Amino acid sequence: MKKNILFTPAILTAGILLAGCGTADLAGDEPDAVDPVETPAETTDTDVEETEDQSDAPEDTDGTSGDSHDAPDGELTMSDQQAYQLYVLDGYAFTAEEPNRDVVFLEENDAVFMRIETYYPSDISFDDLAANTQDTVQASNPDAEVQEFTGFDGSSYSQSAAYEVETAEGHVTGIAFEGDNIIVRVTIFDHSTIEARDDFIEMAQTIERVQK
Repeated sequence: MKKNILFTPAILTAGILLAGCGTADLAGDEPDAVDPVETPAETTDTDVEETEDQSDAPEDTDGTSGDSHDAPDGELTMSDQQAYQLYVLDGYAFTAEEPNRDVVFLEENDAVFMRIETYYPSDISFDDLAANTQDTVQASNPDAEVQEFTGFDGSSYSQSAAYEVETAEGHVTGIAFEGDNIIVRVTIFDHSTIEARDDFIEMAQTIERVQK
């Protein structure tokens, strides 16, 4: 009986030792860890679209970006006797009429013309000039009623006023406007068979002050 009791612990001890050796062998035989293989990121439709957009975009050849504004049509002309300049369209000519007055006229018919007068804001009240402009237009046909002229866009100016009257030859239009350090009055004498008023207005809106 005692032999069996002694034998049993011996068996257990031997079993524990064998188990330990087996575990050590298995641990020693375990293969080295393999680094995970990196796979390229999936290409999404958005990435493809962005790449196509970038490849299709035109190159900036002049080193500028954003919208560009075209220069006004016509030839840049400076007044000899007044401190301003403007662009004169093809088919029209510019000349001095009298002190403080210039004229742009249609080359094929000089009866169709625009008179230009300029002032410094310190020299004249805009309200006085606007009232005088209305009287000047009325004088072209005292028997007709002067109307406000709505074909002039004065949004680029601090103040503006425009009037017209119908005559036997065509419309006479007077426009006064105040810009940067300049007050301008133009009087346009048009003819019903020509209708050049829009051209004159386009030229008038390019008038700007220059220092002499």
